[in-house]
Amino acid sequence: MSFRARLTLYVAAAIAVTVAATSIGVWVVAKRELLSQFDQTLIQQAQQQDVRPTSFGTQVYKTFVQPGGAASGDELPVDQRVAELANGTGSPYFENVEVGPNHVRMREFVAGPFPHGGAVITAIPLAGTEHALGRIKFWVLLIGGIGIGIAAALAAFVATAALRPVRRLTKAAETVAATGDLSERVDVDGDDELARLAARFNGMLAALEDSVGRQRRLVADASHELRTPLTAARTNVDLLREGKLPPHEVRHALDEAAIELSALTSLVADLVELARGAERKLRVEELQLDDLVAGVVERARARAPHATFVTSLSPTQVRVDPVLLERAVSNLLDNAVKYSPPGAPIEVTVRDGEVVVADHGPGIADEDMPRVFDRFYRAATARSKPGSGLGLAIVREAAEAHGGEATVESSPRGARFRLSLPAAA
Repeated sequence: MSFRARLTLYVAAAIAVTVAATSIGVWVVAKRELLSQFDQTLIQQAQQQDVRPTSFGTQVYKTFVQPGGAASGDELPVDQRVAELANGTGSPYFENVEVGPNHVRMREFVAGPFPHGGAVITAIPLAGTEHALGRIKFWVLLIGGIGIGIAAALAAFVATAALRPVRRLTKAAETVAATGDLSERVDVDGDDELARLAARFNGMLAALEDSVGRQRRLVADASHELRTPLTAARTNVDLLREGKLPPHEVRHALDEAAIELSALTSLVADLVELARGAERKLRVEELQLDDLVAGVVERARARAPHATFVTSLSPTQVRVDPVLLERAVSNLLDNAVKYSPPGAPIEVTVRDGEVVVADHGPGIADEDMPRVFDRFYRAATARSKPGSGLGLAIVREAAEAHGGEATVESSPRGARFRLSLPAAA
């Protein structure tokens, strides 16, 4: 059974129960009111000394019972309770009885004892009241049944209208599953729960489309970047295998193959780091940011002995993943070394949860500023230099993973990269 059918069934059942309960209540109240009027008529007739038609136009039967048990008037049944009431030892009461050979149903009222003793029995046939109650029951059942039928139709209409946004969501999900087209969207109308669900569904599709697009671009860019070092290394290896190179060129070929393999290793490591993305599980710990940066600077000095690093490291405590942050700071230093002219200082500053690396190179062109942290993006002036264009992308992802941000400022006197992190209290 579909959800629409179940919803229709549940709503119709709820309305049916409500209508049935209301109908029963109407029936009970109507019956009580009719019998109450009936009983009032019996009481009034018991107070009269003669026999007269009631206000309903029906005959009233009356029997007088003496204290000794003798009865006069209409032949109504006199039992032990009536005799006790006539003798002054009972209380008035109402009762439904069957009288005569035809078993006529009557309602009687026995009143007494009177000041001079005795009791009186008044009775009126129930045929008219029972007929009225039967008609009431018929109309209650008829109107209730019609109401339940209309309610079921309205429930189907309401379920169809209410589930229209759900059907649109289902259709969109089925289209995406069948075609793989993540550009599919659902029309959002209103601001209720289903509209918010549709908006979240659209947001999820947009995020998924962006993620898949980034993944495809990453694969395409990675395959392009991997092709160059792999081709160069394979060429050198093939030349060495042929054994036709002079001795001095053999050494050169080995050096080139080692350089290409080193570049390939670095590129693969960067790709793995970026591919982890949001799935990366940070191993956060409290540490001194200035101590971490000082260690990274020392390793950078060892790698680039010709570079000059000037540090200003203020004590700052942060909660970070030390491995990821070291990688990001190392990338900033390597980038500064790459573009700094010989002898120009590279300024490294730590203060209030920020790491600032400033170089005195040519700076960054205005058209390159918006994309400087993009994956595989390399400015025209940087394409002749080693690198894959992934270092600064890792810096940005490291900053965002810690709830911070990476920014850059540029001028003709050089570039200034800023890695901002939330400082621990």
